[in-house]
Amino acid sequence: MAVTAVELLRMPALGLRLVTGDPAAAIRWAHAVELLDPAPWLAGGELVLTTGLRLPRSAEGQKQYVDRLAEARVTGLGFGVGLGHDRIPPALGRQCAARGLLLLEVPLPTPFLAISEAVADLLAQQAGAAVRRTLEHQQAMARAALNAGVAGIVRSLARALDAEVVVTDAHHLILAASPGDGADLLTRATAELGAEARSGGPLGLSVSAGDEHLMVQSLGIGGTRQGLLAVATHRHLHHTDQLLLTHAASLLSLELERPRELVEAHRGLRSAVLGVLLGGDLPAEVAHRPLRFLGFAPADRLVVVLAHPAGPRPALAQHVAHCLDDLDGRPYLLTGREEGVVVVVCADDLESVLAALEAADVTLGVSGATTAGGLPAALRTAVQAAADARSARRRVTRFGDRRLPALLAQEAVRSAVGHLADDLLAPLADQPLLCRSLDVFLQHNGVWETASRALGVHRHTLRHRMSRVAELTGLDLESAQDRAALLLALLSRKI
Repeated sequence: MAVTAVELLRMPALGLRLVTGDPAAAIRWAHAVELLDPAPWLAGGELVLTTGLRLPRSAEGQKQYVDRLAEARVTGLGFGVGLGHDRIPPALGRQCAARGLLLLEVPLPTPFLAISEAVADLLAQQAGAAVRRTLEHQQAMARAALNAGVAGIVRSLARALDAEVVVTDAHHLILAASPGDGADLLTRATAELGAEARSGGPLGLSVSAGDEHLMVQSLGIGGTRQGLLAVATHRHLHHTDQLLLTHAASLLSLELERPRELVEAHRGLRSAVLGVLLGGDLPAEVAHRPLRFLGFAPADRLVVVLAHPAGPRPALAQHVAHCLDDLDGRPYLLTGREEGVVVVVCADDLESVLAALEAADVTLGVSGATTAGGLPAALRTAVQAAADARSARRRVTRFGDRRLPALLAQEAVRSAVGHLADDLLAPLADQPLLCRSLDVFLQHNGVWETASRALGVHRHTLRHRMSRVAELTGLDLESAQDRAALLLALLSRKI
């Protein structure tokens, strides 16, 4: 881990000034040293802090001092002015620029200890962030193992490390790879392993060639090799990356030891749990309990997505499941029904789910967010939304986008509003022109100008018609409640 001069320059309290060099260069540590030749005590990557008390006065001596720092592979020099030197010696600045070293001017009021503490604080923040990222990746990988097995773990690991990953069985048959098919990576790995690749015991390998770093590890429990994990990156892995790699190897070993029948049983269990929830057989207050064992949190809001094939697709459920397995371990439930394939996901994951299903040749109906106890009602709204999507030839329709039509799609509500419509609209039964004018007037929020333009009549004509509607129905079109009642009645007739 390292910080950069950019981060230090952003701290007004330090008052640093960039003289030359790349401010994005990595600083591994900040070390105050006044030795004429500090190189033997440096490991590389440091920002050397000095007031130049022992710096030679000659330009040649200053040049040699910078050369020694460059040979020690330091990142740069922080030069304190106002004590030994009123300003940075020009020869020193020119040689730092020539050797590509970072050069910062440190004002007299700034103690070197403050710079060292700032670097230490930034490194500590990075370490904490790295640990948090590792924990998040480990959790995502565990969810990926739960939902997609070996393939999910491989995809999650490849994304987390920005690496090529391939997993094989004990006979070097590729089980999963990401990105690509993994054939080239497996060839490179087995070439590096040589004769060891054919042995049956545990093994480990880490080699570097150019900018590529290749790691190979055997998978299995109890000393028996059940497969291989090969990872190729274009950077050295940090300690936290190594922890993630070890975690992945453990999960993969468990997956390879798990009988296939158990995997299928787990998928069947998820389908069965969803079937029970959709059937409404559990009381609302306990319906969420089975979900905690399947990757969902108790507070998660749930959404039902109904996938309906655009054409014949006998294996639609498997196809949809394959698309969802790419979601980096996000939990989902899936079951096939007469209406189509029903998927339940967290509301926060909905956009990712819709994107994952974009390539699938399906029509999607999406419910609003609900709880586990509300899934039966949510399914009905998703079915209605999918039907609307098919009729409108749209790929996705969200039930919540339909607002009042969505409310009226529910049979009980539609029945009640239907009785209201019969009562309110009866006086207009033989007045189609008034009904049409009323509908346009309400759809344009009662704005006379826009409504009359939509009808192609003068606003005074529209006012006369609305007066006639009010006279026949006995309602006040200036009343928000009366307008709402008429709008519901007209919408129910349309549906």
